[in-house]
Order: sequence, then structure tokens, then C-alpha cells
Amino acid sequence: MPRVETPEDVDAWFRDYGWFPGRNVADEVPAMIEKIMGEYRDRGFPVEPFETAIAFLTEHGGLRVTIDASRDDHLYFTPWLGYASTPSDVAELSSGLGVRLFPIGIDSSEGSPILIDERGRFFYIHDTGIYYMGADKYEAMISLGNPPMEDAEDYFV
Repeated sequence: MPRVETPEDVDAWFRDYGWFPGRNVADEVPAMIEKIMGEYRDRGFPVEPFETAIAFLTEHGGLRVTIDASRDDHLYFTPWLGYASTPSDVAELSSGLGVRLFPIGIDSSEGSPILIDERGRFFYIHDTGIYYMGADKYEAMISLGNPPMEDAEDYFV
């Protein structure tokens, strides 16, 4: 993962993997959303998309952004289940935060799902806990590259 300390660093990193301002894959988003909604529903914890999730996926859906080329680790921006416990973790986190959440990606290096909430904040589910990444994609990516991340519980209502 390149050193990312500014929004410009994040944009440059994402550009290397096909993102550009105004990118729009809206035609692919419904299939992404339907698939993950079915997986969550089948596990008893349904999720529904909302504007911030749809907007993020419209601009970033399908991007595979390399974290570590030597290990083929990447961020993949598509709704992903992750761990078997993820749907129940998402429901519990949503309750604690008092907002809806939607899965928008995964960190393949850890198998860790990435979520967005209705406010546009990002969260990261890891086997060591659930973390707050940042208030937007820039803070989230800077946080990912410069650990440690904050505990999500610090943001409970």
C-alpha cells in the first residue's frame, strides 16, 4: 500500500486502479446490492441500501485497489459478506451506532469487510474487533494505511 496521508494521495492511489472523478458504474450496482441483501437475509440479518452506500458503489464499485502486490492483497469495493458472523456483527454495530450500515467492500489481506453508514462514515470488521475508519473515504483510507484505527464503540449513541 502506498503511503497515503492526504486526500490527493488517496485519489492518486485509486487512479492507479481505474478510478477517476465522475466514474459511474450505476448499471452494475443493482446486482451487487441484490446479491449481498440475499446473503444477509439468508443469515437472518437483512440489510437495505441507502443513498450514501449507493453513491459510493456507483463511483467505486468493482475497483480492486492493491494493498500489497507481493501477497496479492487488495481492497475490493463490492459488497462482500466476509466472516460468517458478519451479518450479526453489522446488526449489533448498527444498533450501537443508531444508524444503518451497508457492506461496500473487503480487505482481502484480512478478510475484513468494510461498511459505510448513512452519514458516510466507514467501519472495518476485523477478527480483533470492529473499528471506525473515518468520516469519509479519505479519512478511511488514510486510517487504514496509518493504524491503529479507533474502536467503533467510541461512536455508539
